[in-house]
Amino acid sequence: SFQIPRLGKEFDLLQIKDNHIVNIELKSGVVSDQAIRKQLIQNRYYLSVLGRPIQSYTYISSQNRLVRLTHHDHIVDADWERLCEDLQKEGTNYEGNIEDLFRAELYLISPITDPVRFLKKEYFLTSQQRDIEKKILRDIYAKQSGCFWFSGIPGTGKTLLLYDIAMKLSVRHRICMVHCEENGEKWRILHERLQRIDFLADEQIRIEKKSGSQNSGQDSSRDYDQKKQFNCEERKAGTQIPLEKYRGILVDEAHLLSKDKIERLLELSKEQPVIFSSDSEDVISSEERDKENIEKLENQTDIKVFRLTNRIRTNAELSTFIQNMMHLPPRMNSRGYPHIFVVYANDDVEAENLLSDYIKQGYQWVEIEESERQEAQADLKMQAVRDMDKIVLLLDERYYYDEEGYLRAACFMKNGSSYVRKIFHRLNHAKESIALVVKNNEKVYNTLLDLL
Repeated sequence: SFQIPRLGKEFDLLQIKDNHIVNIELKSGVVSDQAIRKQLIQNRYYLSVLGRPIQSYTYISSQNRLVRLTHHDHIVDADWERLCEDLQKEGTNYEGNIEDLFRAELYLISPITDPVRFLKKEYFLTSQQRDIEKKILRDIYAKQSGCFWFSGIPGTGKTLLLYDIAMKLSVRHRICMVHCEENGEKWRILHERLQRIDFLADEQIRIEKKSGSQNSGQDSSRDYDQKKQFNCEERKAGTQIPLEKYRGILVDEAHLLSKDKIERLLELSKEQPVIFSSDSEDVISSEERDKENIEKLENQTDIKVFRLTNRIRTNAELSTFIQNMMHLPPRMNSRGYPHIFVVYANDDVEAENLLSDYIKQGYQWVEIEESERQEAQADLKMQAVRDMDKIVLLLDERYYYDEEGYLRAACFMKNGSSYVRKIFHRLNHAKESIALVVKNNEKVYNTLLDLL
């Protein structure tokens, strides 16, 4: 009954040695060979990260039947002698903590950064993801319309879940995926392979009201095989596209949508399915959050809401620190943060030296300030900050903690966005280590030292 932490994936019996693995699943009632095969293949996928030969069996007690999975993925009856031989093979038993062998983040891929693995279906959803997907698809197939919204902190697998739903819906209908972050080049491989899914940027959502046509979303099957009306160049140019023609609209990073675009999508959901995916920003001060947009979703009476709680992508240490950094806990935890580094700079020169040193150590510098130099360097740098191993970030005089323990900024960006929100979302892309350079701000520096 071992369960991989944070994934909800359980095995009945495991024997792990340095040179092979034996997995035996136990069933009491009659189970079809197809169901047995599916489970053992899934188990083998999770065990394959250990890089050892795997022998997979299932025993059905009501039939006194033992079966095994062949190397060609077939289910065949097995004999007890062979099972005994597998269990008695020479090798050293693993005697450490089994949880150390299975890092949950190895199993969560991003369709954006790992499109090839996604297209090969080299992933499985967690039990929580599967449950949410099942409920959403059941309603969509029954009503052909409706509004759905799932949220969670970064790293809970929202994008993967959204794309998996898109793949299943596109089997029957032409749908579109709306992104609120610029990932045009990263979409290209998905666009080329997924012929029934259009990839749009949020600025391509038409705001005007519907024309009154009763044929919206009623594409015939012959339309699916026609050449797509809008190619990549038109999307890049920001051409606005009528969304009524799609039989499903899926929105990633919905917390970045403007209020009028959310209203437009909610209107469309009355006649076609619309699914929102967004980051949860509970640890950010209400003054720093763009509450109006999310509240528009929260106040809908006919929206189905789900929350992902199992964080997978980022390790628990970084996740806990980021949450506590954004909103100070009632009491400081005694746990350590060996992969979090906080250093102090008295002025610009010291800050530049410290940042340069971390960059030499392999850290990605995430600039928050909207400077002319940053704009000139291009989007390459900022767009690349998705799932970086190490991130270094500068906190200067503008930041402070309010009376409720929330990290705040004394001003907002030129475009009205919050510096704190940007910090929160950027830091959550770190996978291994975070370094914070605090410049001329002793109060924030001391507070962060208390956290550590």
